[in-house]
Parts: sequence; structure tokens; C-alpha cells
Amino acid sequence: MTNYASNSVPAWATSAWVIWPTFAVLAVLSIGLTWFSQRLGGEESPPSALPPIRPLTAARPVSLRPPHIETERMHGRQADLDRLTLMLHTPNGRFAVLCAGGGIGKTTVAAMLCADAADMGYKVFWIRWQGLEPLQAQLTQAAVACGLPNALLERAWAGHDSLPDVIWQHLARTRKWLLVIDNIDDPSPIVPDTEQLRDYRGWIRPYGGGLLLITSRDTSQDVWGPAAELLRLRPLTTPAGGQVLLDLAPQAGTLSEAESLAGRLGGLPLALRAAGRYLTEQTSRYRAFTEYQQALDQDLAPLLGPEQPDATDPETARALVRHTWEISLDQLAVDRRPLARPVLRLLSLFADAPIPRDLIVADFVQAVVGETVTEGILDEALSGLRRYDLLQTTEISFGGDVAVSCLVLHPLVREVNAYILSATTADVSGWRMKVALHLMSGARALSGVSQSSWDRARLVAPHFALVSELGADGSIPLPDARDALENLAALLSDAGAHPLQLALRRSAHDMAWQVLGADHPDTLECLGKYARALRAMGDYSAAVDQHREVLAAQTRVLGPSHLDTISSRHHLARALRYLGRHAESVDLARDTTGALTSVLGPDHPETLASRDVLALALDSLGSHREAAEIHTEVAEIRTRVLGPAHPRTISSFNHLADSLNRLGEHARAARLARETVQTARQALGPDHPRTLNGRHALATALHGLGEFGAAVRIHQDVLQARTRILDAEHPEAVESRNALERSLAALRGTGR
Repeated sequence: MTNYASNSVPAWATSAWVIWPTFAVLAVLSIGLTWFSQRLGGEESPPSALPPIRPLTAARPVSLRPPHIETERMHGRQADLDRLTLMLHTPNGRFAVLCAGGGIGKTTVAAMLCADAADMGYKVFWIRWQGLEPLQAQLTQAAVACGLPNALLERAWAGHDSLPDVIWQHLARTRKWLLVIDNIDDPSPIVPDTEQLRDYRGWIRPYGGGLLLITSRDTSQDVWGPAAELLRLRPLTTPAGGQVLLDLAPQAGTLSEAESLAGRLGGLPLALRAAGRYLTEQTSRYRAFTEYQQALDQDLAPLLGPEQPDATDPETARALVRHTWEISLDQLAVDRRPLARPVLRLLSLFADAPIPRDLIVADFVQAVVGETVTEGILDEALSGLRRYDLLQTTEISFGGDVAVSCLVLHPLVREVNAYILSATTADVSGWRMKVALHLMSGARALSGVSQSSWDRARLVAPHFALVSELGADGSIPLPDARDALENLAALLSDAGAHPLQLALRRSAHDMAWQVLGADHPDTLECLGKYARALRAMGDYSAAVDQHREVLAAQTRVLGPSHLDTISSRHHLARALRYLGRHAESVDLARDTTGALTSVLGPDHPETLASRDVLALALDSLGSHREAAEIHTEVAEIRTRVLGPAHPRTISSFNHLADSLNRLGEHARAARLARETVQTARQALGPDHPRTLNGRHALATALHGLGEFGAAVRIHQDVLQARTRILDAEHPEAVESRNALERSLAALRGTGR
């Protein structure tokens, strides 16, 4: 022994009777401290209910290698991989849960991370969940491969230590490893009944020096606990999905065609792979992307393939679009949520659009599925569907103060479940009828000029395709179906939701034409309302053509003096004015106004609407003073009859402000426009077309007053809103763009 602190050696160091006993005492102390530190270093005592652990030699070793994937064919997952790679380098006491519904590609993303980790020198282990006992054996294999001493294993097997404690203590001290446990869809078997996984006392723990990655359909943070980093995979984007298809079937068409098919399949990787396999099979009927997509619109058979006799095997079912989601529904049934399956089937009968949550109530579900349903049982079923990613929820707002809670299905989940419902339920037509009647009942409850009614109308409208279909085939009496469609379309017209209104008007006309014939008065009335919707959409030429067709038929069938015929002349006059044929519009509007006044009286809404059209046509023709006088009279009557906040009253004041601007009375126009915009904002919302029309009139007045900066700001806001709501080429958006250019030019001229 050398004392490096001095040149002399202590006397005691020269005696062997001192040195060797000292070494012996130190060795004993070292061993004792090591054993004691291991006991202190362990986590809290393992649960007494943990099952006994068989020695590794008693279990058959399995391969822990990750599955092979062709990484060069992976697209659209780089952001997910980047996030996982960051966790791989710095776990920071966390583990990752890659979660989503079936068919989304969780296993593929995990395998991609394994390939990258192996290239970076990490030890990589892959465990496919097959039950608790295989998991124990394979985790032990992984720990041994990371250098776990046999002596510590022997102590655990002898019952002196907890094997999970031993394994995770060792993994916590070991760096640069990645452990994937694939497809733990039901985490409950991992822990005893008295424990929770989130306590991290069993086989799933966040304390490793590497990264534990789990793939699962269970998306509940509460199940996985606070140390779990949940990464929810979403469907592939259309470009990424198109590239996947083109890689799988390069001879099936162009990238653009592949992207179209990928969009049709909702970007679901399992469906993309199924399509790629089908298109490359020599015996397949369809060999091109376009042919396959057209076939899907008629029948899902090319995608779903034949029934599989061994589909009860989860591994088989996971690989099949037809069966993959049934695994999650089976698990929900085991979890005492058997209503989840019929509720999902019921939701599949709605359109591919958000479904207002308050439409799905217990009484309705019970009437459809024929089972006893309470609101609590229904909530549990919906919660389970959401937990396994078969259902999403969202809050939708259209500018009002209150957002509407909605349910959303992935398009393919909806289609496949509707297909299964039709194949397995004898009374599927009864289900469809009850859904349609429920929609009609909900729409009847919407009334009045209110943001809440308009928001609901926007959300319900896409689902009314079912009402149209059942009305056309006679399942629902035509008058009932037509009235429901027309009432909902009228609400949408007041809301300014013109594309939705147009679709409903077209459905109502087609339904009436199919049942009643082209010349029936009800069919002609529906066609006239469709023409008005075309005019609202800015398609003035088509609107004029349709109005002329209606007017000619009504004159022939009903006669020129019939009220419906007179009303059609009024609407034709309005469309002609928008088309720029002002003189013809004025003549027709004068004739119509006189006729309606005689038949209905001067204060009738139809008479006022006709006078409104006459004033607009006169304004366009240059008779601004006469137009302003008519607008003033109509606005006063509408205020008295309908109230100041009614959409038609607001329109009258907007038209009056426009006339005042054309007369050069900009100060008066600005005052009126400000008041009207304030009323419209409160009654209709900031993005309603009538609110935007008032803001346009205000900006025009400010421009006339020389306040070019303020005019530019308002015109910019209105243009942005009109482009978003209507279309960049809608005439009102073009009007805003031209007005903005004029105000910008004037502002530049001032040098400010």
C-alpha cells in the first residue's frame, strides 16, 4: 500500500496481522452495503397479488426482433416519428403510448421507430401482447439482453425480490434501449384487480433509462396514467395516402388519381393497403384507381373482400377492414358496454358530417335498437366508442356565443358499419325510417330568427339526404318530407347558408318531380325556390333560365293571374336585375308590385318584397331618389310588422344606405349603416351576409367622406369574410375586391 500524501509509510501498514483483517472487514462491509442499497433502491413493495413468476428457463424464448417494414414506402408520419425520436433520446421519466382506432397504422409507426433506433445503435426489443405470462417472460428476456445479472434473477425466482422491481431497476440504470409492446388494446390484465396501471407498480413503468413504447386502441389518459405521453395517430393526408397507393400499385394510374382514391378511403392505412393488394391481384376485376373508386361508390365489396372464417382470431381481424373495428366493439362488450355496437351502427346511418350530440338521446336510441336505454347507459356507450377511437367529439361554432357539441365518425368507419348493419339486421329499413322521422322532428323544433336555430339548421341539413331518399320512394308521405325540407331550407336562407340551402332546394324539387311529375304546381313551386337559391349563390344566368321555365309552365298550367305565377314574375324581375338587365327588371317589377298590392295588400311580405326589387332595379337604372323613397317606406313597414332585427328589415336599411351613398349623402348613409351593422351583429352574427352587406355600405360611405384608411380596413375584413363564406368569385366577393382597390388607390393618392 502506498501513501501518496507523504514519502513515509505508517508503521501499522507494515504488519500483515493488521492489513489482511482490515481487507476482510472492508469486503464484508462492501457486500452488505451493496445488498442494503439494492433493498433501499427498490420502489415500494410490489402488490402481494402479483402472480408467481416462472424462471426464464421454464419459458420458451421467442424472438424479440421488430417486424420488418419497407421504410422507403412510408409516407406522412415524419412528424409522429420526430416526436417519438425526441422521447427516445430523452425519456425524462415518461413512456409513450401510440394510440388510435384500428387500421390507422400504429404498428407500422412503431416499427419505423425501431428501424431508426437500431441504426442509431439502440438495443431494440419487440413484444407482441399475447397475455400477461408471455409478457413477463419476454420482458425478462429483454432485461437479460440488457445485462441483468443471473444472480438477481435467481433471488427474484426464489421469492426474495419482486421480478418487476428487479427488471425495472436494471432498465433504469441501462441506457440506449427501445422496448415496444404492441397491441395492448385492453390494459386491465396487466395489473391485478386491486391495482391500477397508473400506479406503475407492475409490469408497465416509466422509469427506464431507455424508452418504453406501447401501441393500443385505448386512448384514455386516465388508464395509462400521468407519466404516459399519448400520441394519437390520425389518418394520412390525401397527398401522403396517394403516394402510399402509388407505391403499392404503380401501374394503376396517376398520382392525382391515387390521391383521389386516398381521399375516398379517408386516409386509413389499412384501407389503402387493402386497395393496393386488390389492384395488383391478377384476378381482380378492377385494376385502376379510378375504376376501384367508382366501384366503391356502388359496393364496398372490392375493399372489404370475402368473409373470413377465422375472423374471430384478433390477429386475422386486425388485418381486415371488414373486421378490425369489431375487435374494439367486442372489448367494449366485455367492459360491460354492449350498447356501443348498436349505437355505432345507428350513427352510421347519418350522413358523413358532424352529428349534434343532443340529437342522440336515450328515447330515440331505445326506439331504434329495441333495447332498454337510459341516458347513463348511452353516455357510457359513447364514452367507450370515443375511448377506442371509433368516435370523435368536436365543438362547432358558426359565430354565435355557444358552440354545439357534435359526434364525428371517420368516413370509412361509418360506411363499413352501415354495410354490416344492412347485412346483419333484418329491419334496417325500420332503423332508417326512425332516423329520418327523428331528424324531421328535430327540424320542426327550429323556428324564429335566432343564431341557435341557424346553427342547428346548418348541422342538421347534411343528414336530410335520408329524408329526401325516403320521401322519393314513398316511405315518408311526400307532403311531410317536402315541408320538412322547405322549412329547413328557409331557415338556412335566413342564416345566409346558401350552399346548404341550394342542396336542400334541389332535393325537394327532385323528390317532387319524381313523385308528382314536372308540371305539378308543387313541383314548379320547388323549382322556383331552387332558382332563388341559385340567385343567392351568385349564379344569376342559371337563376334567370330556371325562373323563365317556371313562369312559362305556371302561366300554362295555372294561368297568368294566379298568385304563384305573379310571384314567379317577381322573382324573375329580381334575377334580371342581378344579371344587369335593369330596364326589363323595372318593367316587370312595376307590373308585379301592382298585381300583388291588389291581391294581397300593400303591407303583405310578398308585396314588400316586390317593392324592394323595384327599388333595387330603379337604383341600378340611376333613379336613386325614387329608390331611396321606396326603401324608406318598405323599411318603416317592415320595422313595424317584422321588428327592427328581422333579416328582411335589416336588408331594407342596407339597401337604403346604398341608395344614400349613390345620392352622395355619405354622412347620412354612414350613420344609418353603423346603426344597422350593430343591430345585424347582435341579431345575425358578425359573418352573416346581411351584416357584411351593412359593413360594405358603411365602408362605401366612409370612402365618400374621405376616410380612406377606415374604408380600406372594413373592405379588407368584408372581402376576407365573403371569400371564406361564399367564394372568391362570388359577385359579392368581386364587389368587395373592386371597392377595396378603389379605396386603396384613394389612400395612396393622399400620401398617407
